[in-house]
Amino acid sequence: EIAHAHYEEHKEKPFFKDLVSFITSGPTVQMVWEGLDAVAQVRKMNGATNCGQAEVGSIRGDFGLNMSNNIIHASDSVETAGREISLYFDEAELLNYTMPDEHWLQDS
Repeated sequence: EIAHAHYEEHKEKPFFKDLVSFITSGPTVQMVWEGLDAVAQVRKMNGATNCGQAEVGSIRGDFGLNMSNNIIHASDSVETAGREISLYFDEAELLNYTMPDEHWLQDS
């Protein structure tokens, strides 16, 4: 049910059934990351969706084998992240804290 909700925007596409089957074929790990330009930074770390075009050193570039069985997912916007986070976590499961060096990470 969660996988169907997660990939709802693809439900009319021919690969939807295979996508849900793949994502539910084994355990997954969900994380919530935040920080300066977090969405773009995480997507860069993941590499291009097509692992054949992903840069060496990115997760998909180093470990991806094909586009159908995508090794990693990252939200494409803050809005999408909000929707996806709510599928996997209750508000009480999300922790807010101040990093001791947070002032160094902000632009002045």
